[in-house]
Amino acid sequence: MSSANTSNASVFHTEEYRIQQRLGVAERMNEQMKGFIRPFMPAQHRAFFCSSPFMMAGLVDSQGHPWAIPLWGDHTTVDDHHYIQSPSPTQLSLALNDNVTWLINDVALLDVNTGSKIALLGLQLSTRRRNRLNGLIMHNWGGVIRVQVEQSYGNCPQYIHPRDTLHRDVAPTLAASSSTNSNVKAQYVQSNGLMKKDVLLIARADTFYIASRHHDFTDDPRHGLDVSHRGGKPGFIYVDDSSLLFPDFSGNKFFNTLGNIESDGRVGLCFVDDSNGDILFVNGKASILWSHPKLEAFAGAERFVQVSIQDVTRVFSLYPFEHPIIERSINTEHTGVW
Repeated sequence: MSSANTSNASVFHTEEYRIQQRLGVAERMNEQMKGFIRPFMPAQHRAFFCSSPFMMAGLVDSQGHPWAIPLWGDHTTVDDHHYIQSPSPTQLSLALNDNVTWLINDVALLDVNTGSKIALLGLQLSTRRRNRLNGLIMHNWGGVIRVQVEQSYGNCPQYIHPRDTLHRDVAPTLAASSSTNSNVKAQYVQSNGLMKKDVLLIARADTFYIASRHHDFTDDPRHGLDVSHRGGKPGFIYVDDSSLLFPDFSGNKFFNTLGNIESDGRVGLCFVDDSNGDILFVNGKASILWSHPKLEAFAGAERFVQVSIQDVTRVFSLYPFEHPIIERSINTEHTGVW
């Protein structure tokens, strides 16, 4: 969630609120959200975050472009999640695995300085539960990031496919080597477009994550980052060499992602290859297509989002989990494919 219209007291920023107005739900949403979006984590959310084997984060790089990036700690088993702690209802502490630190600092060049904006998404894929947190980095030292909560709230599970979370063997710790080491450089590849295997991964994906940002980062908690889950049938994303197109299904009517697209447009997408632990990052400029000839073929879709691809990064065999599907979300049953 992220800009405020000074003429209203909405918990949503200006562009989120305008989309709600466009669709005739603004007043209802503003009334429903009173007390729902909090400047602290309730006890249930604190326990949930601290039990999460992984989280998704939204952070910006040195150019201000958002990335959706997975976070995890040093696990011995999938049930050992002590890398996340909550010292108080307004703080989360994340002790990150060295590979995540390498990913943040050497590959994506993300801004994790004190005072920087961050968005977090906690997921329990087996139960389809998810909670959101937006805030500020108040401390970053020795691979430990402490976050000050600005907004905390739950989210609907509609398009999350129930999955297991299993440990996998991954590449040796990369951060042990210097970022100038050629062996480390060989662990990822960056380009301005998609390779053939990237296209295949996206075309068969049923899940991805998207980070977006408000144009202005200010002291207002509504001016910040968002990171969200997107799900559908395998094949719900249309992909070519220069762009992606995916349906935006009816959801909780917050319009966090769409509002940020209207405000700024820069987005970062994350896909995980469950077959080998590769992580694919696609950064680009997004726009909302309010009408489209194929819209009727995607039941539940209310518009499309198009992303013009600018940069692509594939990191090899780094993600330490695999998520075999338990069953398909019933909400995706009639949602269509390209």
